[in-house]
Amino acid sequence: MHKIIWERLCAVLTWERAACRTFSAWTTCVLLTLLREGSFEELSFARDISLLRLLGAVAICFVFYTVIAAVIGASLHADSWFLLLTATACVWYWLVNYGQSSTRFLFTLAVAVAYLLFLLYAVRANLSLLGRLRLSKTGVWVLALAAGALSCAVIATITCLRYKTFSSPNFDFGLFCNMFYNMKESGLPLVTCERDRLLSHFAVHISPVYYLILPLYYVFPSPLTLQIAQAVALCAGVVPVVLLARHHRLPNPIVLLLGVLYAFYPVLSTGCFYDLHENCFLPLFLLFTFFFYEKRNYLCMYLFAILTLSVKEDAAVYLLLFALFVLLSERNYLHGGILAAVSIGYFLLCGYLLTRFGTGMMINRFDNLIYNKEEGLLGAVKTALANPGYLLDQLFTTRGNTWEKVMYVLQMLLPLGLLPFCTKRASRWLLVAPLLINLLTYYTYQYDIGFQYHFGILAFLFYAVIKNLPDLELPTRRTLLGVAVACCLCFYLANVVPKLTTYTERWENGQQTYTRMEEMLDTIPEDASVTASSFLIAHIADRDVIYELQYHQAVDTEYVVFDLRYKVSQNEIDLYLNSGYEISAHQEKLLLILKRVG
Repeated sequence: MHKIIWERLCAVLTWERAACRTFSAWTTCVLLTLLREGSFEELSFARDISLLRLLGAVAICFVFYTVIAAVIGASLHADSWFLLLTATACVWYWLVNYGQSSTRFLFTLAVAVAYLLFLLYAVRANLSLLGRLRLSKTGVWVLALAAGALSCAVIATITCLRYKTFSSPNFDFGLFCNMFYNMKESGLPLVTCERDRLLSHFAVHISPVYYLILPLYYVFPSPLTLQIAQAVALCAGVVPVVLLARHHRLPNPIVLLLGVLYAFYPVLSTGCFYDLHENCFLPLFLLFTFFFYEKRNYLCMYLFAILTLSVKEDAAVYLLLFALFVLLSERNYLHGGILAAVSIGYFLLCGYLLTRFGTGMMINRFDNLIYNKEEGLLGAVKTALANPGYLLDQLFTTRGNTWEKVMYVLQMLLPLGLLPFCTKRASRWLLVAPLLINLLTYYTYQYDIGFQYHFGILAFLFYAVIKNLPDLELPTRRTLLGVAVACCLCFYLANVVPKLTTYTERWENGQQTYTRMEEMLDTIPEDASVTASSFLIAHIADRDVIYELQYHQAVDTEYVVFDLRYKVSQNEIDLYLNSGYEISAHQEKLLLILKRVG
């Protein structure tokens, strides 16, 4: 018996195992120190920690882990698991609790690099175990869909709590609440609080895709329905990701990993932080378009291509880029030509309709590329073809000459291990070209992961990853997927989990306040016209006439509601009081409801 114990101890006391166990013991002690009072971001955090006691604690943990490793046996390499688990716990704490917003990206990047070293070591140490891992097709689907469901729950919780805590503004949620109310009542996408007058939302953006949500909203007419529907549409993209990966005959563990990476791809969640947008359908429709193209099921491919076009007028640009890929990389001239013709034709048709009957195409976002404004988007094309040097100059330039675009690209590509670029076929880089849409502009929101403008791009990036993986050697594939996992986890912890914590705490701490606000707003008759502050509109949008206070200059509605949680000018209130309004309800630092007399 003693001999067996001695042999096991010798087996786990090699230099490599001992070094790994030392790091595990150290990360364990670091984790324990994080539980004390104070912030690890401050230099003074460690001033009262005795170095001698710290080293003693490391020694005790080392002995403890040695005993466990000896009991388990050398074959499992328990030390690597101790290291990975404790390092993951430290990373979780650091990223979730980091309070400096201005340096959050740089800190996340530093943590991701450190964590990657531990992750890659754990993978290398357990290659034999991972090689014996067997996953059935059913197991892959169950786990991938579970990951999608969990991500969906997180997104839905964050966005629903945004609404419940009166954190969702008119742009871009209140206007859609008003639009869906009108769609339910009349079938038409009418809205009054988008351009301060009654008009169809399709006069601003042509998005018939919203009718897919209407049956669900008709049964459950609530703003929460819209938030949940968006989360479901986004996370449903797990399905075509798994189908594409299986089509390319990737091993089941990698198929599962790709499904999980998609579900927890950080920008998938952060793109919902400004509530509902039609772009949420782009990943699902584009990925299914790619899948049915790969299967040579052209009927279904064109069906999802049409669905993609239904999302928004500029969705035609994504379809055109895919058509160029089919033409130039796949050399499928027939279907590539048809897709190109359809996308160009649809884009021109939308441009005509918006110019003739709507508010016009939103081309001002690319004013930095258009010298003669009368040329419209053709001016941007002219600049790209005639002056590519200027185009390159604009690629990473911002109005404030900051590094925001570089940070944006890294946040898009690092959680994918830079795999979209890892191919010997240069023509596949066409799948990365959609990134240019968000880089060749000074419109800040397009290169900010907190907005929805990258939903279509991420579909192309995942398609590129799936296309490139089968061509990579096993060690390279393993390393780059390790980079993807480490960065995906770190960026998710840094950007998504804190939002969940913030809105959960906001709701728990202010639930009575928000309930009181709802009760006060419920006193306004459903058929009354209202002018209201931005963050209130989503809660009273189920009416024919509602305007946003900031933009509505006329004094013509039956009720006016001020959000007193924010600074309100007394002169603005007096304007209404002197124009025939009286106080209907008032709660200090909460709400002021004015009613027109007579």
